[in-house]
Amino acid sequence: MKTYFKLAWRNLWRSKRRTLITVASIFFGVFFVVMMSSLQRGSFENMVENMVRFYSGYIQIQQDGFQENKSLNQSMVYDDNLDNLLKNTTGVTNFTHRIESFALASTGEKSYGAMVFGILPDSENEISGISKRVIEGQYLAPGSKGIMIGKGLAANLDIGLNDTLILLGQGYHGVTAAGKYQVTALLDFPIQDMNNKFVYLDIETCRYLYDLPERATSVVIMVDNPYTVDAVIASLKPKVANDLRVLSWKEIQEELDNLISGKLASGKIIKGILFMVIGFGIWGTIIMLMAERKRELGIMIAVGVRKIRLIWIVAIESFFIGLLGVISGSVISFPLVYYLFNNPIYVSGQVAETYKQMGFEPVIKFGLYPDIFINPALTVFILFGLITIYPIWFIYKLKTVEALRA
Repeated sequence: MKTYFKLAWRNLWRSKRRTLITVASIFFGVFFVVMMSSLQRGSFENMVENMVRFYSGYIQIQQDGFQENKSLNQSMVYDDNLDNLLKNTTGVTNFTHRIESFALASTGEKSYGAMVFGILPDSENEISGISKRVIEGQYLAPGSKGIMIGKGLAANLDIGLNDTLILLGQGYHGVTAAGKYQVTALLDFPIQDMNNKFVYLDIETCRYLYDLPERATSVVIMVDNPYTVDAVIASLKPKVANDLRVLSWKEIQEELDNLISGKLASGKIIKGILFMVIGFGIWGTIIMLMAERKRELGIMIAVGVRKIRLIWIVAIESFFIGLLGVISGSVISFPLVYYLFNNPIYVSGQVAETYKQMGFEPVIKFGLYPDIFINPALTVFILFGLITIYPIWFIYKLKTVEALRA
């Protein structure tokens, strides 16, 4: 077998130009697929992280029916039993309970719809880091009677710090919810839609507004690893009350999950087309190579070399070409992916505004995962495995007399 490897390696460099061109085509294929996969994974995970931290969490516990009908009448009682359960659940890192509702935010003659969140300031900040989004004023203190609003909503209502904002909505069991609050902080979120709608109150102040004592609409849970979400849900479901539901972020934000799934599927199609083009190019090279070596192979068979040995040598040659392409593509792409993973690209100007209008944070992030390197490598070797069928068939069907006349 060692002799086969030596012969195969020497055969590669009998035509250096052809070998280098073939290796280069694999290199560029692997390089672009790795970069594309890294960009997709990084961008989508950044999108998910923004939404789960600022809104849904990785997991939520809700009253049955709240997801379909976000009414305060579908709120739940948050008690010590549920609190202790979450504290003792493996994989749960942080959790908090919230009140989530809608209200009309008004000042003077201007009114806009707003999403109102009643929060526990300290535990909410541990999850979402909202205090880092404060651009004016002070973050909510526990028990505060003030209100924090997104800068987009403040601009639409033409109000600023220390101005008064009126909230008008519907409370628990249809009571009228109305209150006046002093703006204590302006927030700047990475997603424009959040800036235009989000309003935060201390949870007790929010309960008073909606006449919702000792209740919450959801419990937001963060986990130590996004890939353990299903395991944590499986652990919690048998232990919570029958009238409560345990939902993953994918169930809460189906549109975002569908968007990501669709983009990943389209990315796979593009990668498949790329490798298909590369594969046909390599196949053409192999066909030409076997035609050129027909007489050489005939002579080797005539002097007593068995066809199975020639098949082994040709198969090892194909393996070497694929290996060289994969190694070069991975070695060149890894430092670039590693650098971009640690140094995201922050876009500015008109492009940043376009990102915000589409609801995305204006930053380009890259992912760094073993599978973005492993999958292209496996694809290349599978591709070469299929292509190698042709030279095997060519040698098997080769007739010595015809080959010697070539």
